[in-house]
Amino acid sequence: MSYKKLLYICFFLALLPAMGQAQTGEISGTVKDAATGDGLAGANVLVRGENIGAATSLEGDYTITNVPAGAQTLEVRYLGYQAKTLSVEVTAGEVLNVDIDLAQSQLNMDEVVITGTAGDTRRRAVGNSISRVDASDIMERVSNNTVTELLQAKVPGMTLVPGSGTAGTAANIRIRGAGSMQASVQPIFYVDGVRIQTGGQGNFNVYGQNTSALDAINPNDIASIEVIKGPAAATIYGANAASGVINITTKQGSMGEPNINWSARVERGGTSWPESWRPTNYSLVTEERLDAPDNWPGMVGMQAGEFFEHIPMSENSDALRTGVLNQYSLSVRGGGQQYSFFVSGSRDEEDGVFYNNYSNRSSVRGNFRFFPSEQLDFSVNAGYSNNHVRLPLNDNIAYGLIISSWLAVPGRQYTGAGDVGFFTIAPEYANTYNNQTRSDRFSISSTINYRPLDWFTNRLRVGIDSNTRQAELFYTPDQTGLAPFGVNVADGYVSIATPKTDVYTIDYGGSLQFDLNQQIRSDFSFGFQFEAVDGRSATATGEGLGSEAARLVGNAATTFGSQSFSESRSFGVYVQEQIGWEDRLFATAAVRMDNNSVFGSEINRVFYPKTSLSYVMSEAPFFNYRYVDEFRLRAAWGQAGNAPGTYAASRTYTTSVRTMEDGSAEPALRYATFGNPDLVAERSSELELGFDLSMFMDRLGLEITYYNTVTRDAIMSVSVAPSTGFSGSTLENLGEIKNTGIEAVLSFVPLALNSVNWRNTFTFSTNSNELVSFGDGRDSQIFGIYHPVQRYEEGKPLGAFWAQRASRDDDGVMRLESEDIYKGPSLPTRELKYSAEINFLGGFRFFALVDYQGGHYQFNVKDMRRDRARISWETVNPEADPDEVAARALWGQTYHHVQPADFIKLRDVSLSYTLPVSFVDQIGLNRATLSVTGHNLAVLWTRYGGHDPEVNFHGDASFSRVDSWTAPNFRRITGSLSIDF
Repeated sequence: MSYKKLLYICFFLALLPAMGQAQTGEISGTVKDAATGDGLAGANVLVRGENIGAATSLEGDYTITNVPAGAQTLEVRYLGYQAKTLSVEVTAGEVLNVDIDLAQSQLNMDEVVITGTAGDTRRRAVGNSISRVDASDIMERVSNNTVTELLQAKVPGMTLVPGSGTAGTAANIRIRGAGSMQASVQPIFYVDGVRIQTGGQGNFNVYGQNTSALDAINPNDIASIEVIKGPAAATIYGANAASGVINITTKQGSMGEPNINWSARVERGGTSWPESWRPTNYSLVTEERLDAPDNWPGMVGMQAGEFFEHIPMSENSDALRTGVLNQYSLSVRGGGQQYSFFVSGSRDEEDGVFYNNYSNRSSVRGNFRFFPSEQLDFSVNAGYSNNHVRLPLNDNIAYGLIISSWLAVPGRQYTGAGDVGFFTIAPEYANTYNNQTRSDRFSISSTINYRPLDWFTNRLRVGIDSNTRQAELFYTPDQTGLAPFGVNVADGYVSIATPKTDVYTIDYGGSLQFDLNQQIRSDFSFGFQFEAVDGRSATATGEGLGSEAARLVGNAATTFGSQSFSESRSFGVYVQEQIGWEDRLFATAAVRMDNNSVFGSEINRVFYPKTSLSYVMSEAPFFNYRYVDEFRLRAAWGQAGNAPGTYAASRTYTTSVRTMEDGSAEPALRYATFGNPDLVAERSSELELGFDLSMFMDRLGLEITYYNTVTRDAIMSVSVAPSTGFSGSTLENLGEIKNTGIEAVLSFVPLALNSVNWRNTFTFSTNSNELVSFGDGRDSQIFGIYHPVQRYEEGKPLGAFWAQRASRDDDGVMRLESEDIYKGPSLPTRELKYSAEINFLGGFRFFALVDYQGGHYQFNVKDMRRDRARISWETVNPEADPDEVAARALWGQTYHHVQPADFIKLRDVSLSYTLPVSFVDQIGLNRATLSVTGHNLAVLWTRYGGHDPEVNFHGDASFSRVDSWTAPNFRRITGSLSIDF
């Protein structure tokens, strides 16, 4: 070969890349809000069928390179806006400018939602209600420290009982009422498709509040949360999903032109317990008290007949403080044509209003996604958090500051560990209580999506959530001789517990999507899910420490320990067929088969069916209503389970120590639990009907849902016959429980101008709960803290309240009446939320959220005990009815203290200002926003006798509702600066 031919060949090869490049073009432009003209950050612009696209920048700009020349179709999606499709013509070697205006959508019919199957499921095809919380947007408007705060008052049908304002404490989450007495009534959680541990962190008992494993999740890392509310929607999730499913999706990077965007946020503020939120105690000044100034120093200088008034914890500076909140976060997101990433780190510090209360969290997260080809993509999501919580004593213990101050008779000097204004323990001693819990939580998941054919999609996901904790309770040896925490720990006490929980998930889903003809499309899905939960804990305790510095269990005079272990396994498979007709009528049928190690030995499998129908009537040719934009009818029926606890079905044994005749000790095997080989998950069946409507060019949206849920085979505790050789009780599937209700969301935009945009949202929900039957004819089950005021009774709500009234008998003696009086439910039966968002003057945004709950009752132990101590105005007021005073002070009387708990709260208020782009550009930033936010600002109205009817002495308890020396949900005000660069 001559050198000329070789030169020609080399020249031709050198031109190949340029020739290949010349066959592609570039598309760029800006995605804007059609009403305001503002750029939309994070909108997805995709080229259909080419597996290329881009996410918009903070200003709404996008660029897609290497787009094949010729006719192409752009698909544009953004949460809360109508999806848009555009046909464009790309010229090789040129840049095509395409600006896109998106209109806000009330219904988001084409939004992709999580249903548990492999294929992308649009909202229009789903026959049941799924609520979606735009976490990213909420975190820009308000200050939420935890996932539970993020969900509070955001979803119709979801009730959150926050329990307490103490930093680091848990809440109870309830979706569509309670469907069980013995199994869990709280939903299960998934993060990026992987099941995570919920519940407590394993802290030592503070006689009330509990810590929460959910607090390990940083709300700033969350993109969205989807709430699957009942069995009709949760069938695919199987035997643990009857109480609902909450799917958390964390933030991702952005594909397209290589890009990197940094975000930083600093937030500082404080929490407070205003004096106006605390009661006033009263005591009568008498000659006898004036003659004993050592015992009644507060009354010196007063006159007999006057009243001494005192607001608890108002004068001792060691009792309360203004809590401090500091939050710092930094994140970076970006990507290229075949990859994307999101990496974040944060530090959150919250010091509570009590001196020995704080909750700190450090977290990092990395989410990476890769697109090596059009057929294959895979992702890895990993997160780590370190939490450190210290809790004070309160709620249901005499050594807490709240009971010590609430029951202190004003003006009196208390002896022992008490003081003026504190009858059991003074702040200087209470603040030394040391109960801490540390946790290291690591979660990682990997997802592979493989599309060997256009109509065949496979998804495989594996993940682990590992939560390792250490709890420590420490009492220093008492040097005062007062034993402020009791004689049992006066010599020093230390206890260490190391609980660890691992949750493993393997989830496969396949989907076959193809057109049967031009009108009918089939989507057949199938898959399996395996979950394993392993838990273990070891506790070591030491009593009798020689020094405050001796904090090791081994240093104690007496030591003892214990261990525990649990494990469960569940496996389920499902098939689902969905038929779509002209992309407006969708019929779905599915069935899931489950087996679970917690079932009885005679139960090998259970089946849960579902079916649903969705009809977008507004797209039918005959539908022609001028002011109606979209109208959809939907109906769904399905079943899901609620599994019993680990080992609840198993016959178990334990050991005890037996003393022999010679005095020696030997272990002996004995019966523990009887078990039940036929025990199975409770089965909940739900019928859901509803419609979605948008009108007036998407200025008004309305969603209405009715649900009727019946739980059969409800698990009940049954006494074991002594003839079996066992004692105690076992569990059987006997009962029936019913929940019905209505959920509604009304949103409307009265103003949508370039200068002002005003959006209003009302959410309304009801719940009627009833224990239909115990299943074995038993009598009512009565329970309660302080007094037996709550019951499980057929025909009434679970955990409803009864009360005893007092009256004078024929001899004029105040006595309890023999018949208890039914008061009402312990959880709200109706809820109404109103939120308003106003964008104005080009950069200002105002947001407010008002929360109403009603129809329920609360047991006000605080006021009951104050009445009995005769330090409340109701009992010292000279003009009070003497019969009522006597009744209030009578032991056992609860009629005056089981009180209506209806309330209206100003939950959130915020004002933010985004600086002009022309200004931030000069200092090297893309965006800067200043915000001031308030949380739990005020109780606007309540029927409750105390300040905060939401509190509960055991925050995450299923049914017990008691305001027993519990701290309210405190007022929090913060300021923040967010920048993007």
